[in-house]
Formats: sequence, structure tokens, C-alpha cells
Amino acid sequence: MRERIGIGIIGGGMISQVAHLPFYFADPRCEVITVAESRPSLVSALGEQYRTARIVPHHREILSDPRIDAVVIIGPRPSMAPLALEALEAGKHVMMEKPMAHTAAQAAKLITAAEAANLVLAVGFMKRYDPGVQAAQRVFAELRTSRRLGDLLLARFYDYSRNYVVPPPAHTRPKESRSERFAEWPLWPEWLAESHRDTFAWFVNAASHDLNLVNFFFADPIDVVSAFSRSNGAVLATLSAGHIPIELEVTKSAIGVWREGVELLYENGRLAVAIPSPMAADQCARVVLEENVGGAKRTVVETGSGWSFAHQATGFLDVLSGQSEPMTGGKDGLRDLQLCERIWRRISGKHDERPRQDP
Repeated sequence: MRERIGIGIIGGGMISQVAHLPFYFADPRCEVITVAESRPSLVSALGEQYRTARIVPHHREILSDPRIDAVVIIGPRPSMAPLALEALEAGKHVMMEKPMAHTAAQAAKLITAAEAANLVLAVGFMKRYDPGVQAAQRVFAELRTSRRLGDLLLARFYDYSRNYVVPPPAHTRPKESRSERFAEWPLWPEWLAESHRDTFAWFVNAASHDLNLVNFFFADPIDVVSAFSRSNGAVLATLSAGHIPIELEVTKSAIGVWREGVELLYENGRLAVAIPSPMAADQCARVVLEENVGGAKRTVVETGSGWSFAHQATGFLDVLSGQSEPMTGGKDGLRDLQLCERIWRRISGKHDERPRQDP
């Protein structure tokens, strides 16, 4: 790879403006060569703010440019996977927003393409880059090894947040719709009943970080014991990692505060992680360890600082520079989608059927 990594950005909307563009423009290891955006109001705003980059209307101008080594994709959810596949087939490394796809079969296509071309495929599960989440995972690993709080009795992952609550950093909102229409892939597996499809599509997006965190904390194979969803705004699943029960609770709630986190309950203590709104640029997850060994003790764990989106961009460039392995690679996204589909097979009463390889 050349001295400075050539970056192309597909999509110039809100998430691109606040969570991706600033960090790639600020990192001296890379050069943002081109941004693909077709909406005139955003083209004007991006051109004014980022004068060193070309703003082009079509993403294929990025994919055909030999100066561009890697592509960051922030597009409409139905188009994320086909855009990523197109970029991989054009020989570009990829960082794509989550969810990477809507079925495990779709995700597998991307992984196959990346591996065939020896390319990096990273997925934007930025909460793994949150210094608080990372600190909690280290404490969790230590407790698992030392067993100083006894057995882990229950793990709980919850997400009761429908909107950001915290205002996003300054950005320009588009005044018009996209003139460019991207290819789209289905938002659900073919086997799923029509009555569940809208809720499944919501869940894949809303619960994607939560599923990813389950798999971040538990390397063990995850079984789905039961799952329930009667409404279009709530899913409750009981999972297990070996003998450890895991509760997953996701609701479409607007309660005025961001409520997302992890609780790990031991025989003699508790590890709690309170995850902030993604738009809380000055916050990371708060981690509290409660111990009851020879007396009750409560410790706020030191976590470090920094916005998870900024750490994520740094992490992607670290990978491209050969300094580290992807923390959130395509195979992590595939594992999450496989778990998601097992949950929905339980919900739909199809858990005894052999999974089909949907296109």
C-alpha cells in the first residue's frame, strides 16, 4: 500500500458527516480522495467543508479510481451489502456501517469476496471500540479466570432506546432525495413469515450492536433457548453460553434517556456497563463493579476516554497499516446474523428446521 492510504467515502449524510468523515480527514496516515454523494444540498456543504476532496455523484467513480485503497460505506440499509460486494469486487478494502447484511447468507457472500481477494472487510460495530466496553470486557475476562466473585449466574443485555436523545454534532441535513439509486438486497430471509418481516428488519438494525456485544463478551457458542415477540416493538430472547443463561431485551422505546447496557451477575457481585447514546461524543460507557467478598465494595472502573466512532476510524487505519487485526470483521457480523436468525426461528416456530441458504 502507498505511503498514505487512499480513502473513498460512499455517502455524505448525517452519520457520514459526524461519525466518519472528520476522523479520516484528520488522520495523517490517509488521504480522503473522493466522497460520493448525489444530493445537491449535501454536495454543496461537503465541498465547502472538505475542499481537498472531490465530491462526485456516483460511487462507481470511487471504485474505478486506482488511487483509492479503501472505501467507507454509509448508505441506505438495503444497499449496504450490495455496495460492499461491489467495492470488494473492485479490489477495495471495506469499512461498512452496520448491519453488514440482513441475512447470514448475504453476509457470507461478502466474506467470500473479501477472502478471495485478500481484502479487509470491517463492520461499524463501534461500541466494541468504546473504552468503557473494552475495560468491562477485560474485567469480565479477569473475573472468569480468577473466579473471585464465584460463578457467573446470569448475563443480561438490554436496549430500550428508539432515538438518540442526545442531539448529533453539527451537520447538514439533505433538502432532497437521492438521485442515484443503489442496488438493494432483501431485508429478511425467505423462510420468514410475512407477518414477522417488518419487525425482523427493525430488529436487525436496532439490536445489531447488542447481538455483537453478546458475541464480544462470550466466545462460547450461543444457543437460543426461547424467544418471543408479539408486537412490532419488542423482542425478548433467552440465550445460553454453556450453562450460563443470557437475557436479551430490545424494545422500541422513547423514554427520554438512552438505556442500553450489560449486567453480569455473579454469586458475590455484579459488573454493570451503561452504554451512552451513539451521539454522545464526549462520553464512553460507564463501568461499575460491585463486590461482596469480605464486605461490600463498589468501584467505578477506570475506562479511559474518547468517542467510539473516532476509535473505530483509527482502528480501521491501524488494520490497513498492518498494525492490528480487525476488531469487528465480517466474520463477527456473520456470527451476529446467524444468532439473529436463530432467535427469529424460535419466534416463528421454525427452530427445528434446517436453515436454508437464502440468496
